[in-house]
Amino acid sequence: MAGPDIVSLELASHEVALVIGEEDEGMSVRIVAGSDVPDDTAEMPAAPEIVLALAMRLLKDPEFHDEVLEWYYEQQEEDDEEEPGAPS
Repeated sequence: MAGPDIVSLELASHEVALVIGEEDEGMSVRIVAGSDVPDDTAEMPAAPEIVLALAMRLLKDPEFHDEVLEWYYEQQEEDDEEEPGAPS
């Protein structure tokens, strides 16, 4: 049995990524930072803090997943309606 396919991504030192996957009918969530945030930092920079908050909300609030998808699909529909020449 082959292992999972691995994709590499390079992050700038100021970037933070929220990696979401599906496994065994569940969701996996990882946070990857372009640089380490020191453990003794009194206040986390905004980007890691926002990504951490999103990850925690995804893991602890099952309804949030559905709300995010619903918002996403609504945005797609609005974008389709705004495109010139798009069918009505």
